[in-house]
Amino acid sequence: MSMDSDQLRHISLQLGKQEALLREGLYVALAKAVDDCGIETRCCRVLDAGVGRGELLQRLQMRGYVTHGIDMELDCVVTASRFGDCRQGGIGDIARVFPGIGFDVIVCSHVLEHVDSPSFALKSFAELSAKAYVFAVPNPLRPIRVMRALFHSRAADHPEHVYAWGHAEFSALLQRCGFAIDAWYADRVTINPLHGRLGHILTRLLNPLETRLLPRLFPMLASSLIVRCHLAYRDLKA
Repeated sequence: MSMDSDQLRHISLQLGKQEALLREGLYVALAKAVDDCGIETRCCRVLDAGVGRGELLQRLQMRGYVTHGIDMELDCVVTASRFGDCRQGGIGDIARVFPGIGFDVIVCSHVLEHVDSPSFALKSFAELSAKAYVFAVPNPLRPIRVMRALFHSRAADHPEHVYAWGHAEFSALLQRCGFAIDAWYADRVTINPLHGRLGHILTRLLNPLETRLLPRLFPMLASSLIVRCHLAYRDLKA
């Protein structure tokens, strides 16, 4: 059964308590990756491409970064505008929507798996010549996906996910599009299979284990593939 635009917009703007808690580890890891770019906070312009509700932007604004966001959904732009300069548009619109603004760091989290051509999107980011980039996509090897495979489930993570990469494949894609990888990050290793009220309670109880210990022990099983990188041609210039 296909989903209409109103249902997809609901997914973009609404998260249950358990889902919001599960996403918290992602924003912590993304903010850490931005911090590790080594650019002075108060003069660092960060663009969140696919800003959504603005959770990451809020964290970065509180840290003192100059925050910007872009999203195709106007509702997302309005919601995220509380935490920075947010405008409506897609990846290919960034230069037009933000004329004359040079970004130091560009973050694109859980967007590339939705677009028709991830290579085109990445090359569009490269053309913006930011000093650093942070990309995140869902990890197909996370425990919930492995469990589904063991039970022969074909259930989708999201009705609009059309691509998936393992670590090696995502690394190859980034390198082919002109990026050099600096570091990988792990967000949350989720082992709780339950949903609803009981699932939320168990997620809260497991939070220290899933966000601290397990990502250190099993980073390859994290919910997201998160990478900090820079443009490879800058290495050639150096």
